[in-house]
Parts: sequence; structure tokens; C-alpha cells
Amino acid sequence: MRNARAIAVAALSTTTVLSSLPLAEAARHDGGWNMIAQTTRGHCGVIHVSLGVERGRIFSTGGSFAFYPINVDGRVTKWGRARMTAIAGPRVARGTGRFGATRAEGTWQGRGPSGLCSGVWTANRF
Repeated sequence: MRNARAIAVAALSTTTVLSSLPLAEAARHDGGWNMIAQTTRGHCGVIHVSLGVERGRIFSTGGSFAFYPINVDGRVTKWGRARMTAIAGPRVARGTGRFGATRAEGTWQGRGPSGLCSGVWTANRF
């Protein structure tokens, strides 16, 4: 019985340590980021957005487009791969990219009242 209990405690301890690793690794991108989305096709212009990253979750902390606040929701993996969606009024854009230690970059595509837009985005940690 004592061996079974020791094995159970060891297994629980190992599971706890292993399950906390992805959160710790995802945290390497945590903090504030300034993002600029540049339009390369369409009529959306240049869009500035402040982002926050917390435990792998990407969210907007400021920015507006066409008088609408920008809502960003997304995820960044522990390896830095990112997916996000941005909504500003009737406009929706989806982007993918990669986060590094101090810089991130990627591409995006969106749709709004003026049609389709797409482009590239970059972000720097602040």
C-alpha cells in the first residue's frame, strides 16, 4: 500500500510539473506590444493597435479604425505562432504570424463596407 501511494504522489507531481510547462513557455511573449497593420491590397490604409499578451492570449488594449474601437482576440503558441481576429464595427480581419522575443510579424486579410483588404503587420514589444 505504501508503494502504491508513493507511485500515485510521484505521478501527480510529475503531471503537475508537466502541465505547467506550456503556460510558462507561452508566457515568454507576455506583455505589451505596439502593432502596425499596413494595407498592401485594398483601401484600409495603416492601422495602429496596442496589444497585450497574457499566458498566450492576445487581446487589444487600444486603437480604433474608422471611428470604431478595435477588438482583437487571438492566441500565440509557446513556439511563437500566432492567430488573431480583429473587429472594428462592421469590419473583420484575420491574421497569422510569428512572435519573437521583441518583434512579431505576419499577414492579414479583412472585409468591410469598402470591400476586401489585405496586408502585413509588425509589432514591437514595449
